[in-house]
Amino acid sequence: MSYLHDACVVEGHTDFHTADLNLVRDRFPGRHVTLDGDVITVWPRPQEQQ
Repeated sequence: MSYLHDACVVEGHTDFHTADLNLVRDRFPGRHVTLDGDVITVWPRPQEQQ
């Protein structure tokens, strides 16, 4: 796991599956979570406009 600015990036040795994506989404409600093969990214919440 690493961080790229405010995003959390999880890299696996093999591809993740939909079940893995759903598990991470359940752990981070309200956050945008994406899956790209062997990478799951938890994106930061958008900053509110002032």
